Amino acid sequence: MQSHLIQTTTNSILKSLSEFDDVNSIILKDNTLAKKLNVSRTTIRTSLKELEKKGVIEISDNQKLVIRAPVETDYFDTSDGVSSKEEIIEKYFLDLINHGKLLPGGKFSELELAKSSGCNTITVREFLIKFSRFGLIEKKPRSKWQMVKFDEKFALELIEFRRILEMSSITKLIAMPADDEVWQELAELLDRHVEVLADVENRYTELSGLDRKFHFIVQRASNNRFFMQFFDVVSLICHYHYQWNKSDELERNQVALQEHVDIITQLLAHNTSGVLTAMEAHLNTAKKTLLRSAHGLQ
Repeated sequence: MQSHLIQTTTNSILKSLSEFDDVNSIILKDNTLAKKLNVSRTTIRTSLKELEKKGVIEISDNQKLVIRAPVETDYFDTSDGVSSKEEIIEKYFLDLINHGKLLPGGKFSELELAKSSGCNTITVREFLIKFSRFGLIEKKPRSKWQMVKFDEKFALELIEFRRILEMSSITKLIAMPADDEVWQELAELLDRHVEVLADVENRYTELSGLDRKFHFIVQRASNNRFFMQFFDVVSLICHYHYQWNKSDELERNQVALQEHVDIITQLLAHNTSGVLTAMEAHLNTAKKTLLRSAHGLQ
């Protein structure tokens, strides 16, 4: 059975084809689809093979020709993979921060957040109350909230905690069996990093999503529920403070993307010492970036 990513990507391609009156003259391009759907070319190629199995397209050499219009039975049933409302508001809130739309001192209301995210106010309020205990937001009168900052001591404690979690988790990731699907995930993630780096001046803002995916894969290897409970908090707080200083955003994002490439390359080569060295370097860079962004330290 294909992963949820492959299923949703295949469905997205089918949906795009269904918008055409005549599909018989359409030739599909890996690069075009990957950019449009924001996935790797590896994911696109796997999805296209699924469409070939279904008889929707014909693949000859490098040419992918659509030979019939999609029908309802071609689509994967992804109902079990639909995100909960809690996951939706959490992802939406993180995206606002990562794109600089919620900055220190900024105020927002539960109603505004509910409308823009498509969630109800109860779900939004519960998420904000749960998240407020980490000191990143504070409640204001009349269902208003404000983004706040933390001090240097908090930042140093956070990065040290992150180091403990991730160095522990990545040692378990290295030991995963060779036939585990995580290696395919990492190969696809490496492709996406390489694609973004190839056009980094226009795509450097995509780091936040790739960073979240990469560190999620690392943390998941811990198979520890307590580790995972803190994953989103650590990720969100770090990225929140990276938004303070936009002056070197392109440069630091490019560095982070390349460091991810180094780590994933060593992981795929099953080079234990190389993985640990590359991860240690990445965490040291993250520490410097966090402090510089939050306090203007050099």
